[in-house]
Amino acid sequence: MRVRTRMPAILGMVMTMLATLTASLVISPPAQAAQVISDIAYAPAQPAGSRGHLLDLYLPSGGITPRPLVIWHSGSAWSSDDGKRGADAIAAELNARGFAVAGVSVRSSSQAVFPAQVHDVKAAIRWLRANAATYQLDPNRFAMMGDSSGGWLTEMATFTGGVSSLEGTVGTTGVSSSVQAGLAFYSPTDFLQMNAQNLPGGGLDHDSPVSPESQLIGCAIQTCPAKVALANPINYVDSADPPLLFLHGQADFLVPHGQSVLLYNKIKASCGNGQFISVPGADHGKSDVMDPARFGTQTVYTTTNCGGTTQVGSPNPTWDTFAAYLRGALKMGTSCQVSYATTTWSGGFTGSVTIRNTGTTPIDRWTVTWGWPGNQQVTTAWNAVVTQSGTQVTARNDAHNAVIGASSSTSFGFEATYSGTNAVPAEFRLNGIVCARVLG
Repeated sequence: MRVRTRMPAILGMVMTMLATLTASLVISPPAQAAQVISDIAYAPAQPAGSRGHLLDLYLPSGGITPRPLVIWHSGSAWSSDDGKRGADAIAAELNARGFAVAGVSVRSSSQAVFPAQVHDVKAAIRWLRANAATYQLDPNRFAMMGDSSGGWLTEMATFTGGVSSLEGTVGTTGVSSSVQAGLAFYSPTDFLQMNAQNLPGGGLDHDSPVSPESQLIGCAIQTCPAKVALANPINYVDSADPPLLFLHGQADFLVPHGQSVLLYNKIKASCGNGQFISVPGADHGKSDVMDPARFGTQTVYTTTNCGGTTQVGSPNPTWDTFAAYLRGALKMGTSCQVSYATTTWSGGFTGSVTIRNTGTTPIDRWTVTWGWPGNQQVTTAWNAVVTQSGTQVTARNDAHNAVIGASSSTSFGFEATYSGTNAVPAEFRLNGIVCARVLG
C-alpha cells in the first residue's frame, strides 16, 4: 500500500507535528499561579537520568482551599518522557478559575512498553493524593486531562480506577489512584480499527511494526490483539465510571475521529456519563478543535442514565465550558443563589443564609465566602463551621448538610457583633463562584 511505503516520512511528519503542537503550549509561568514547584519526583527515575517520573505543580493565588486539581499530560505519540511540558498553558487558564494544575510525565514507549505508562500516571495520582494536605489539594476532587496520547492516558486513568492489574508498584502505594473526572482531546482508543478509520486521503499506518501504537504495545498491533485489548480504554468502560468530556476533529489526520465515536457508543451502551464534542473541519490540535471560527458548527452528544441527546452548536469548546464541566463533574456547583436576612439589635445581629443549588449537578461539600463591608465580627454559628480573618468570612458545611442536590437548598446561621455600619455583603461565593444574591 502507498501509505506503508511512505511510513518513515509520515512518522517523521507526525513527530514534527506533535513537537510543534507541544511547543506551542510552552509559555511564561501563569500569572495566576501563586507558586510553581518544578521537577517533583513522584517515583525514582527509571531509567536513571530520565524524566518520566517527574511532575510540576501550579498552585493558584486565590480561590477556595483545599483546591480541586487537574492533572495534565501532553501527547507525543508516547515518544516523550516529558509529558508535563505544556502544563503551564493549562494552568494559565485553570489557575485563574480556582483549579490547581499538575503536569505529569510518564515513561516513553522507548523506555518501557505498556502498561508502564498507566502504572506511572497512577503512581503520580497516588503521590498527589498522599501529599494533598501539604499543597492544600482536595483529594476528593482530582480530574485528569490530556491530548492525543495524553488523552488516551486520561481515558485509561478515568476508566480504570480500582483495576488492580493496572495499578503497578511504582512509587507511592496504598493510596487510591482514581480520578473523579476526565477531559480528553482527540484520543486513540481501539488501535486495531485505526487504519480502517483513516481519512480517505490517507493517514498514518497504525498497523506498522514501527507505528506509535505498535511501539507502545511492543509488537505489531495486528499480531498481538490480546495485548492491544488491554490498552483499549473502551474495554474498561462501565456505568460506575466518572464522567468524561472528550473532543475530536472530524478532519483529524493523525487519530481518526471514529475512535471517539466508538468510545461514545460504548459509554452510552454501558449507561455511563459522557459528553462528546465533534468538530467539523478540525484536525489534530487544540487550536483546531477550539477554533472560534468553528463555534456553532460542532455536534455535542451527551449520554447519562442510559439515554442520549444530540445538540448542534452548543456548548462551544472554550475554557469556560471546560471549567463549568469540571465544576459539575467534581460536584462543586455550577450556579447558585444565596438568600441573606438579618435580625438586628444594638451592637449585634443574627444572620440567616440559605444556599440554593441552581445547577443541574449535585454539590458535595461546600464553602461559602464573603467580605464584610464594615467591622462585623462573627461570634458563633450553627449548621456550618464559620471562621473569620479580618473582614473575610468562610463558612464550611457541617457533616449533615454537605450535599446539596440539584434545585435543592440548605441553610446556616450565625451571630455577630458590629459598631457603625451593618451593611449587607456585596457578594457571596459558593466554592469559588459568585452566587445570585437575594436579600430578606
